[in-house]
Amino acid sequence: MPRTLLEFFVDEATEYLDKLQQTLGEAGTPDADELRRCARALRGSARMADQEAIARVAGAVQALATELTAGGRHWSRGLRESLETSLAEMRVMVNSVKEPPADLAARAEALARRLGEPMAPPTPPPKDDERFRRYLGTELRGLATDIGESLGVLERDPRNREPLKKLLRRIRPLRGIEGVDEIPAVGPALAAVEEVILKIADTSATVGPGHLALFRRARQSLDDVATEFIRGEAPSAMVARGLEIEDLKEQILDTAAQREITWISELFLDEVGPHIEACPMAERGAGSWDAFFALEATASLDTIDRLREEIARDPEARKAGERLTFAFRQLRERAVTFGHADLGRVARRAGAALRAALDGPPWRLQSIVVDLAPTVAELRSYLETTAKEDRIGAVRRAEDSLDAATQPDREPPVPIESLTYSADDAVARARSLTDEIGGILQVAQPDVSRAHVLLEEALGLLEHALVQTGTQQ
Repeated sequence: MPRTLLEFFVDEATEYLDKLQQTLGEAGTPDADELRRCARALRGSARMADQEAIARVAGAVQALATELTAGGRHWSRGLRESLETSLAEMRVMVNSVKEPPADLAARAEALARRLGEPMAPPTPPPKDDERFRRYLGTELRGLATDIGESLGVLERDPRNREPLKKLLRRIRPLRGIEGVDEIPAVGPALAAVEEVILKIADTSATVGPGHLALFRRARQSLDDVATEFIRGEAPSAMVARGLEIEDLKEQILDTAAQREITWISELFLDEVGPHIEACPMAERGAGSWDAFFALEATASLDTIDRLREEIARDPEARKAGERLTFAFRQLRERAVTFGHADLGRVARRAGAALRAALDGPPWRLQSIVVDLAPTVAELRSYLETTAKEDRIGAVRRAEDSLDAATQPDREPPVPIESLTYSADDAVARARSLTDEIGGILQVAQPDVSRAHVLLEEALGLLEHALVQTGTQQ
């Protein structure tokens, strides 16, 4: 019996939870980077399986781990206990995906909020020692210089990751120094640069003007404070500059949250191949890459059919139309990823036709959606066979039916009621036919066959009129 996508998700989610638990159980301070990676992977797996509640909690764990890495949060016994409790609750959620409790979403939201609450006390103020200030000033000046050099490289090559890695290597030891985060302008600058670099790494984003503006502000602040420290002076209050850096950071992170982009370069490896990527969900149970693709593609087609039915019932369901367009695009991406370019081509064309129909009258979208049934059926038949000739035939038939469903010159559907006579119209038509019959019979050689056909039509119209008025059942 083939396994379902939910069963694969439970297996994979359990693996990620085991890794999170193992990392959390390490002696000393757990590896926040590893926690962040595992939580991010669990969040992606939950989204693919349409488990938004679990994805919400995993995202909160990811955000917490990011703050730990960036120094915005600090390890404590209470925080460790809170994470352990959260992992235990997430296991319960994962194990109940087939029969989720009614309050699952509310429980997930409450858990995510608890994880987002800061628990660590503020760090003590920096040491008031002249030698320490000079040492710290030298380190901050070195970081400011590195940021300046990185700006030049990133302006020429926004996809270059080496300058960002170099900055992280300089920032993390600095943030480990007691009280550095509490220095005006320095703490916000270090935190902002590190968080933004981590977000760039997470989303595989290109360094843009917003990132460069933040790096410039941070560089200026660090350089100014470094000058004061090297002179042996206490740092001046630069609260406004710190707030400006915080604002720039929030703008960048908000924009990144709204546009989670997977860059094409992320799908390829830098090293010379061949490459074999591990995929636990495909390796366990599905039996092969092709079987795993068939499982995922079937899930997409199930979603497509459900949305088609919704639009067929309500032609004004624009949101369903947008989701249907996305479902075809997702099917196309999966097909191309797993080496089924022909099926992906059909899915791409169907999605493009639906996207264009969204800008037209509702009847147009509904007509295409209804007439896509044969196309979807052929895509299913493609997945049900492994024979090359059968798949070629399924794609050909899918394209033919898609052409028929998306003809640009199609007229709106005509209601069947408009094609039938009303009672009065039927009687009037019958009278005109009797006049025509009389004319035929008055000639020297009447066309009896024609008269007979017209008489049958007239009698049929009279019977229709009687039914319309309720006189006859």
